[in-house]
Amino acid sequence: MSSLPLFAAVITAAGSSERFNRNRDIAVKKEYLRIDGHTVLYRASEPFFEIPGLAAICITCPEGGEDETIIALEDLVNVNSIPFLIIPGGKTRQESVAKALESIAKAAPEVEYVAIHDGARPFITPDLIIKTLATATITGGAAPAMRITDSVKRLGNDGMIKESVDRRNLIRVQTPQIFRFKDILEAHRKATGTEATDDIELYTAAGFACSVVQGSDENRKITYFSDIPDAEKQVEEYAKSLEEGRRSAKANRRMRELMYGFAEEEEQ
Repeated sequence: MSSLPLFAAVITAAGSSERFNRNRDIAVKKEYLRIDGHTVLYRASEPFFEIPGLAAICITCPEGGEDETIIALEDLVNVNSIPFLIIPGGKTRQESVAKALESIAKAAPEVEYVAIHDGARPFITPDLIIKTLATATITGGAAPAMRITDSVKRLGNDGMIKESVDRRNLIRVQTPQIFRFKDILEAHRKATGTEATDDIELYTAAGFACSVVQGSDENRKITYFSDIPDAEKQVEEYAKSLEEGRRSAKANRRMRELMYGFAEEEEQ
């Protein structure tokens, strides 16, 4: 395989996990819980570090949630060979990704491509990232996808089935979605205030082409409490250990601010 281009990764984790926490007394971000010893966010991020050419990574987080995000990233935050940015997201996913892209443009202007991945997809593999990135270098944009095998119906406003939908050209798109960096940055700058379901929507609306590669059923997104084994027990333990983790995260945050020049105002 020819060498891969310099690329950055954006891991989106700024959402509220509303569906995940529905009808629960204690709310926690699903990305902070663990599967087989590592957090969902760690598992969604770590495979990108195994890919040659990774030049920068940016994690989006809720406003005020940087310390908890640092805790969830475990020892990944000790990587200092590339810009490692953790930034508060915006009001929408589009705003969050746009902020991440602008941060990367300043910190690592040499990147040619960017992979945008859901922080709640912890089963991504290096092989799928490489396959998607290689395809993006040919077409400009690429994403893993799966064909729909179930019958598809359209509902009416009354909740009753109104018609059958031809599924032959329908697919389920996953992440990472990988694009030529300058093009997706341009697409986001044009789309200020747009409510897009994903970055492909913005990319193609701006006139750029995006292809697909074969996705994987394993590359699923954590959506509900039942998607994580022993989630109930983990929530209780997380609440107890959070304060201790915040102290070490604060020290790590100050170190990164000095390294990357994103210092926050001192607390009054």
